[in-house]
Amino acid sequence: MSSSAETVANIEDLLKQILIWVPALSLIRFKCVSKQWLSLISDPEFRRRHTLRNPNSKISAFFSSKIQDEYFKSILHGNHEIPPGWNPFKTLNNSDSVPDESKLRILQSCNGLFLCHIPRSGLETKNHPVYVVNPTTNEFRALSFPVVRHSSDSLFVRYALAFDPSISPHYKVVCVNNFTFYYNRGKHKIDIYSSKTGEWKHLDTPFFPSPSDEGRHPHFMNKAMHFDCRSREGAIYCNGAVHWIRDIGEASLPFYSFPDGKFIRNEADVLHYFDIGQERFLVASATPPLPLVAKNFPPLLTQRYFGECGGCLYLIEIYQHCNTQYFEVMEMETDYSGWFFKYRHYRVDLNPIVAALPGQDWNAFVVLCLSGEEETSQEIDDKVEDSSTDLLLHMPGKVISYNPRNKTFKTSIELANKELYLTLGDHNHCLPEDIIFPYMETLACL
Repeated sequence: MSSSAETVANIEDLLKQILIWVPALSLIRFKCVSKQWLSLISDPEFRRRHTLRNPNSKISAFFSSKIQDEYFKSILHGNHEIPPGWNPFKTLNNSDSVPDESKLRILQSCNGLFLCHIPRSGLETKNHPVYVVNPTTNEFRALSFPVVRHSSDSLFVRYALAFDPSISPHYKVVCVNNFTFYYNRGKHKIDIYSSKTGEWKHLDTPFFPSPSDEGRHPHFMNKAMHFDCRSREGAIYCNGAVHWIRDIGEASLPFYSFPDGKFIRNEADVLHYFDIGQERFLVASATPPLPLVAKNFPPLLTQRYFGECGGCLYLIEIYQHCNTQYFEVMEMETDYSGWFFKYRHYRVDLNPIVAALPGQDWNAFVVLCLSGEEETSQEIDDKVEDSSTDLLLHMPGKVISYNPRNKTFKTSIELANKELYLTLGDHNHCLPEDIIFPYMETLACL
């Protein structure tokens, strides 16, 4: 090899070692530096190495679930500025392969990748794909519905995306459905797509027995543990599994009242999950505890946050007719034996923020996520209570970071548009189906 060729090769190797540490969005901009940089950053092998080297990207933005005025509404998180006309879904929005893109909806976000679809009903579903989208690179892949082995007159479908760049640069999509053929045999049909192989793998799994149905005739069973349309469409990935909770409407009603006027959960308010590594479909049958603020009132859920932080699953519920300035954070046990209150000695108290923002309408806020990027902890009653896990709360025009334990807060984002609110409801409430999706930068290949 000539001296000049060796110099060029050495420079490129050094360049790769430097660029591997550069944030993904910056690398996208660096493509215009030269043809060499364009080729290097676009190389699939470099993208895979960058993805594995940067598995724990911080949240860069939040997106609303539905398109409004040709865009998914968004706010950037951290020290970012929204570029003029920023639309990281523009390739998908403008694609001829996406029919009626105005109805496009986000189902899930997972470590920088998004799962989108156009809602359909019945047998229409099998004729329309889902889309795996990388907003950072503005790329998408359409996945056709898995092969239907038996015709059906009814169809229930739930999808989930599993992507963990700390383990693999590849992702999987899980599709669970109930054709009548399978339903009559007491089974779910499960298909798993692997981006590594580009193929679907088929599994069958039996329904989950419900304790209250023991001894009942099949026509009179409640089927409380069944995974069906009662579960929310969007899933959450955590610790190698994808998780579905019940839809907010199903979780709200019915609650059973006893003679003392107290309320308890419906037994059907369970969590289902699919273990990706073991390829097993399971159920956590313990219902969430009813927060104290809802025990003496007819509980009607107005907001239900379900998400992941630091390898733990969290559930937050806001109730109508209760003081929304107080609520509790529930955490799932690592063995899925049940939910417990994360802050066992106190409730989340938003009164310090209310006092500091007297003109704020506290009917108009939504929980974005729990954030524990700089985590310290201390042992309390044999449970670890996290002193630095913050709640990110969004209200029109701003995002507030609040530490429930210390009751301290700061305005994390002050938006130029004081009316910007990611939910599609008005300023008095958010719609039940309004879910906000976090976004992280990634160069992951699709």
